[in-house]
Amino acid sequence: MPDVFVDEFAPLFLTVDRVGPFQARMEVFDFTDSNDEPCNAYLMISKNGRGKTTVMEMLAAMMGMLGTTECTSLGFEAFDRERGRAQWDLRVTLRQDGVRETVILSLVAGFMGEEASLRPWGESDCKTYGAVRWCRFGFVRNAFSRYSMVGRSDPWTQNFNLLIQSALGDRLSGFESDALSYPTLIYFSAYRNIVRTPDEERAIIAPRDWNYRPVHLFDVEGHDWRDSLDNLLVWLKWLDDGRFDKAVAVINERVFKVGDPTLSAGKRLKGIRKEPPEAIVESDDGQQHRLDRLSSGEKSLVQLYLRLGSHMTQNTIVLVDEPEVHLHRSLQYDVLYTLTNLAQQHFPHVAVFLATHSERMMKAYALNQAEHNLRKGAYIIETAEEENQAERIAADAAAKASTQ
Repeated sequence: MPDVFVDEFAPLFLTVDRVGPFQARMEVFDFTDSNDEPCNAYLMISKNGRGKTTVMEMLAAMMGMLGTTECTSLGFEAFDRERGRAQWDLRVTLRQDGVRETVILSLVAGFMGEEASLRPWGESDCKTYGAVRWCRFGFVRNAFSRYSMVGRSDPWTQNFNLLIQSALGDRLSGFESDALSYPTLIYFSAYRNIVRTPDEERAIIAPRDWNYRPVHLFDVEGHDWRDSLDNLLVWLKWLDDGRFDKAVAVINERVFKVGDPTLSAGKRLKGIRKEPPEAIVESDDGQQHRLDRLSSGEKSLVQLYLRLGSHMTQNTIVLVDEPEVHLHRSLQYDVLYTLTNLAQQHFPHVAVFLATHSERMMKAYALNQAEHNLRKGAYIIETAEEENQAERIAADAAAKASTQ
């Protein structure tokens, strides 16, 4: 492969049709700010059952197409068994052998005809976003439930897909600071519990899907040793390349607030026990316990920060479903600040997407408040009936104001 560096992999739009709750109309999510620049912080807001989780699972499924050349299933029911379809538009900039080029890459998936497009991009549309042309990649399903690849005849698309394919498994060596530029998506479901791992399964072994992959999915931790956080920490300790110490410092600072007497949880991540191999959390009174004995909120945050730090690259899309789950109000603000601050510090390479129905989270997000290096966006998912009702209320308020 020639020398290639990914300068940018940034979401612009998502067009969804006949997927989950989005049946009555085609829904378009705009991931750009008022200057037509891709957001690096984005909030999806709605009541329960409106499709926030569906959108995140769909993005993860579409990201998982990268680096593949054949498909029998995308792992997303609306694409595989129903008539759902979607198009995810991204701005991608590559530097290859000293030449820098920006394109609009549309990932397409689901039940779609030969046109394989829900949102066509013309030359002027590409120019608006600083791109020279439009490329498409993905897998679309026909009436016989067979998938075919989109973009097979496009040299740029095939070159980019080959780049991702050849990078699978490449070594990550940093914690929140890796040099790899390949894009990755890290999805955290709302179920971020940690459960006890059976002792007989334990060994010093690389976590499953270790090192680079275009997508990582995380939910409940610990059912299998290779997928557990204990195994991750044991493995980092065994590697002895500095990542374990950084991971411990991050957890103690962000989760247990070590060093802050006003917020300290009275405990800290101490290290690794040899028999059985597992992480040790120590209280101020000297008592030791396992990760699965932490509170629900602490377990959620430990998983979030350990997994994110271990797997992120220079181009990372972070999806967190209900970041506020099991958290006290002050910690809700804290996790929002930490994640958006991460996007600011790694600008423009990290984008954080949060799905919530928490009013506190919405207020703390402060969409209309400008912040340095933070391009914020938001989308309220409503049914057509809810939108019409909101429009009627607004119209009534305006009419009332005009008569006063």
